[in-house]
Amino acid sequence: MKIINASEKYLNYKGDTQYALSLNNEIRKAFAIAGMDMPKMLNDFLFNIEVKLQNVGVLDEDFNEVTE
Repeated sequence: MKIINASEKYLNYKGDTQYALSLNNEIRKAFAIAGMDMPKMLNDFLFNIEVKLQNVGVLDEDFNEVTE
C-alpha cells in the first residue's frame, strides 16, 4: 500500500492510493450523474490527487488506471 498527500486550499487528503482513486472516481461520477458543474476548488483538489496517483504509478499519463 502506498500513501499519498494532496491538498488544495482547505481540502487535504493523506491516505492510501486505492482509497484516493475510489474517492476521486466517485465524486466525479456523482457530479456527472447530477449534471452539475463541480466547484473549481474541488476540481483542483481532485486533479491534485490524480497527479499524485500518476506520480506513484496508479494512473498513466492519460489519467487511466494502470492495470498489471
